[in-house]
Amino acid sequence: MKLNKLKLKNFRSYSLETEIDVSDLNVIIGKNDVGKSTILEALEIFFNGKPDKHDLCISNDNSQIEITCVFDDLPDTLILDDTIETSLKDEFLLNVSKKLEIKKKFPVSAAGSISEESVIICEYPDNENLTDLLSKKRTTLKLQFEELDINPEGVNRRRSKELRNAIRNHFFTDGKIITQTTEIKIDGKLDNEDNRKKIWAGLKKYLPIYSLFFVDKPLTDQDSDIQDPMRQIIKEVLKRDHIKPLLEQLKEAVQNASTSLADDTINKLNELDSSLAETLRSNFPKEPTWNSIFKLTLEDDRGVPLNKRGSGMRRLVLLSFFRAQVENRRTANAPNIIYALEEPETSQHPDFQLMIVNALGELSETENAQVFFTTHNSNLAKEIPKKSLRYVYSNNGNINVESGLNTDGTDNTEIIDKIIKTLGALPDPKNKVKVLVFVEGENDINGLIGMSKLLNAYDNSILNLENNEAVAFIPTGGSQLKYYIEKKYLDGLLQAQVHIYDSDNPAYIQSVADLNAEGNDKKIGYNTAKSELENYLHHDAINECYLDFNITINLSEITDADDVPEKVAMAVHSAESDTDWNSINPDPVKNEEKQKKKISKAKRKLNTDGVNKMTIDRLNERGGYAEIKVWLDKIKEFIG
Repeated sequence: MKLNKLKLKNFRSYSLETEIDVSDLNVIIGKNDVGKSTILEALEIFFNGKPDKHDLCISNDNSQIEITCVFDDLPDTLILDDTIETSLKDEFLLNVSKKLEIKKKFPVSAAGSISEESVIICEYPDNENLTDLLSKKRTTLKLQFEELDINPEGVNRRRSKELRNAIRNHFFTDGKIITQTTEIKIDGKLDNEDNRKKIWAGLKKYLPIYSLFFVDKPLTDQDSDIQDPMRQIIKEVLKRDHIKPLLEQLKEAVQNASTSLADDTINKLNELDSSLAETLRSNFPKEPTWNSIFKLTLEDDRGVPLNKRGSGMRRLVLLSFFRAQVENRRTANAPNIIYALEEPETSQHPDFQLMIVNALGELSETENAQVFFTTHNSNLAKEIPKKSLRYVYSNNGNINVESGLNTDGTDNTEIIDKIIKTLGALPDPKNKVKVLVFVEGENDINGLIGMSKLLNAYDNSILNLENNEAVAFIPTGGSQLKYYIEKKYLDGLLQAQVHIYDSDNPAYIQSVADLNAEGNDKKIGYNTAKSELENYLHHDAINECYLDFNITINLSEITDADDVPEKVAMAVHSAESDTDWNSINPDPVKNEEKQKKKISKAKRKLNTDGVNKMTIDRLNERGGYAEIKVWLDKIKEFIG
């Protein structure tokens, strides 16, 4: 289950309801005190806490805070109020977009006290006889089933799911259930006998873990930067598939033993006062909070906890935690989690700033993980894909949050330009740039730079593109902010141009032909002789780069016509999962989305780690040395 959308209303500076689209990576940018951290703290309240009276928006007469989370990537089946699997769709708990929408309401009294209730906004059967259907436990459902004289054939009356379904169908005899948008209350001032409490308890088990890492936490032993990742480790371990059954066994054993002792007490009370004993029964009103039982900390060999060390050291541990999570969360069985971090650049060396952003980016690409962070740092923001940018700004007193991309996938140029202006992310003086190198995407830049380093190490007369100020790269499909900036400010200049495109796309073959037909001696285009740049990699280099991450894929060859990123992604999936490549998800659309994500991840790794495992002998075996040297020599010629 993943967060798809956040809605805030009457919460701090968010007076009117504000919708915030959520992706796997979400980088929040805006001026100081505009409401960036508010987004992270609203999520903390939704998942883990409660607001205080000062969180109520002062510019709104309404006295109720509302925080709504919309989830997609929902489980096909789940256990709610019974031991039998059901689905959110079958229980009519999805909204009009087929997503799970949960709103938490926090009424604030005049005295400042705060209450709480949670509702599901869904398309629910439009019949007054079904309004309280989810409130009824199995025994009450059986009574209603019998009172309605429903044909029992094919209905297992020991299952709440089947009873509810039969009762719904009784009121919609043609099988066409008419629905209307409804709020189903699931928590807050509900009687203990109300079945919706059980449904909410069951549903919460499927919600993501949310973990917020603040910069300015008090530095105490129990509340510190360093404690957060340690607490997070405990929370995540407790939700692992092989741990949860053990906790259930322990809970059941404790409850059975405790109930037995409580019943013995009631029996003894019955001997003294039977009328009083009749009113009592044993009950466990709350689920056990396991993560409050287990404590984990880090300390040095002197027993000094790390929260007593400098802030830079603590942030290095946090960086290491995120980097470790990239490796630990490769498996699809890892619990859903949302990581949120405020200003990762704080108290860090620039090299570590970039490392933590890269780690957060990689973490967001793992299964079942999403990442939020705020930043004021233009260098970090430049590394972020435009689709992940969220710009927070005030417009006529109302707070708006917009994405770097429009809903149709095109650049939201107005918002991107505002981000550039806010961050001061203008390009460095470019009078040193002599050549513009156009490629298809960012991964091709990394691959081309890696190959140039390899050739230069073999023959230092060959151009090394790494950190070469005379060369600027412009990916034609560049998704990151820095490439938007480069293209906007450099594309119209008079530098020489070298275009290097794959040959697997007829449009790029035609582009190169048209470019070379211009006869401009300051422009030249090349199509790769092989299908893609990844086809120049040797299979041994690919195998070795994945082996560094303890993934064994054992490719036997790479041919010129292979779709290498897809081939590698399939091999990695096979090494890590028992599911078939075409059955990652039963939904064909979601299956394709997950395949594309795995292919994209493989493409990035091939052009970074894979190219670093290449040798001249391997490149010669693949037949790419002479061709790549031609490209680099032409760039060097234009530099002069």
